[in-house]
Amino acid sequence: MLSISQAAKETGLSVKSIRHYEEIGLISSPPRGENDYRYYPEDLIKQLHFIKGTKDAGFNLKESKALLQLCENKTRSSADVKVIALQKIDELQARIEQQQVLLDKLKKITQQCHGNAESSCPIIDSFAK
Repeated sequence: MLSISQAAKETGLSVKSIRHYEEIGLISSPPRGENDYRYYPEDLIKQLHFIKGTKDAGFNLKESKALLQLCENKTRSSADVKVIALQKIDELQARIEQQQVLLDKLKKITQQCHGNAESSCPIIDSFAK
């Protein structure tokens, strides 16, 4: 069993995040030692690794919880997992498209700016509209 700081180091999560996950019920409360410190057994470390993986893949905590529940359900349907992943793909694709529009707009107004000593600036003007 690992202490919370060891669990954080092992999983790449912060101590604050691990405590938050416990508070919101994403993970179960770890057992406590005689000193009242939390100690994380292997099953909780695996859950934390899983949550870190979903977090790194762009899933929010609600989605991570759903995936974790499916992970722990040995009678799960892979179709249920795929639905969540496909929804995330659609969401990420929409965000990428929105970001591309913003990038293109910023490039366009930046190209219009002469970047000289004059105070006139198309970039400022475009934000002031």
